[in-house]
Amino acid sequence: MIEVLFIQIPVESNRNTIFARLQSVVSKECYAEALGYRNKEVALRRLLGEALVRFALKMYWHLPPEDYRIVRGEKGKPFIEGRENVFFNISHSGDYVVCSVSDREIGIDIEKRAKARMEVAGRFFHGEEMAQLKILEGDTQDQLFFNYWSVKECFLKYIGTGLTRSLNSFIVKFTGENVYLYEGMNKLPLYVKACPIDPGYACYVCSEYNELPKIRKIILEEITRVG
Repeated sequence: MIEVLFIQIPVESNRNTIFARLQSVVSKECYAEALGYRNKEVALRRLLGEALVRFALKMYWHLPPEDYRIVRGEKGKPFIEGRENVFFNISHSGDYVVCSVSDREIGIDIEKRAKARMEVAGRFFHGEEMAQLKILEGDTQDQLFFNYWSVKECFLKYIGTGLTRSLNSFIVKFTGENVYLYEGMNKLPLYVKACPIDPGYACYVCSEYNELPKIRKIILEEITRVG
């Protein structure tokens, strides 16, 4: 199974009201951590990310909050302590926070589209990817740049290394609607699928399942509802 939940960050200006609503649905550790952030927008994304995870765990596995604990691995990837076949991953960018859940390892990334940063691509992308970018221009180049970036991030989040592994140590190839990952000449036995949440964003999920993710929009009232 692959499920993707996403929430659009509320636009109301009173962040304290939203924080108060989220306090009852996240862990005490998460709430204390969020309150320690100087940037309230970063704090809100932290709270919404965990709230989405807990909402998904209750929806798909019927797990009440007191029955599990969210911890972080050596490289910082969060997971459910002591639970097998329960996996999740979180990402946020711009107006959205996304959460993917599965019964196998999973990684997700969302990136708000903007102008392609070719100097960044030159430093971090593989030579084959740079060659593809250079034959394009304008919007098509911008779109491919962020598609590359999101796919690379979701793969690194799948394997749990984050950016401690180089982005140019593997190659992303788009063939029609399919996305393939290569290490040298070896095609990796993983599947990357697009999550069409918003045309202004690139969002991809990496997993062991060759199936399209089920995507569901969540509103704040759903995740803060008691019971």
